[in-house]
Amino acid sequence: MAKKCIICGKTEASYCIKGTSDFYCEACAIDNFGDIALLVKVEDEAQRLKDVIEGRMAGKEGDEGERKEE
Repeated sequence: MAKKCIICGKTEASYCIKGTSDFYCEACAIDNFGDIALLVKVEDEAQRLKDVIEGRMAGKEGDEGERKEE
């Protein structure tokens, strides 16, 4: 489910403040922050979380494989 902008609530969020659940569309981010380079792109953050989860899942699969061999 896509996050909506916390200001306008109408537009799909493209940016967020790192470490928070504050999401903004591009127009609201520019209006409120001016420099959107300080914000994190939602898609970049989602990809980082996906990589972490995949890494942990791969680690668990490896652990289970070792246990089965013993």
